[in-house]
Amino acid sequence: MMLSYVDANYWIYWFDERLPEHEFVDDAMQAAIQGAVVVSTVTLMEVAHYFRTLQPKVLSEKMKTITNLSTLNLIEFSSTIMHSSINFLSTYARVGLGSRDCVILATMKASGSVVLLTHDKAFKKVNDIKVIDEIK
Repeated sequence: MMLSYVDANYWIYWFDERLPEHEFVDDAMQAAIQGAVVVSTVTLMEVAHYFRTLQPKVLSEKMKTITNLSTLNLIEFSSTIMHSSINFLSTYARVGLGSRDCVILATMKASGSVVLLTHDKAFKKVNDIKVIDEIK
């Protein structure tokens, strides 16, 4: 079974039907959650931040949709992942990846994931991962 990391932007596009990207991500998200999904607690905070102005109950329900997935592998932001993220940052900052992006890479490495659903084009410059981006 393929283990896919889902970046915050894909969760946001999937949940927010007002966004023009929404229609493009549904099939990829459905396929990802049918398999195994890996997400860092940092990425989940990015998703929560986007929806922070919603009513507390609605925000909580959206986040529970993710955290209650039976196929979810939720990875805590640990000191090991932090050090790995810093190493990735020193390598990939020049191609446009920021610190939270490098947390994704470190989490993928720690979990053994090599597939990333994201609309962040800078990830396409990273060796050894497959980027899936269905957005036109």
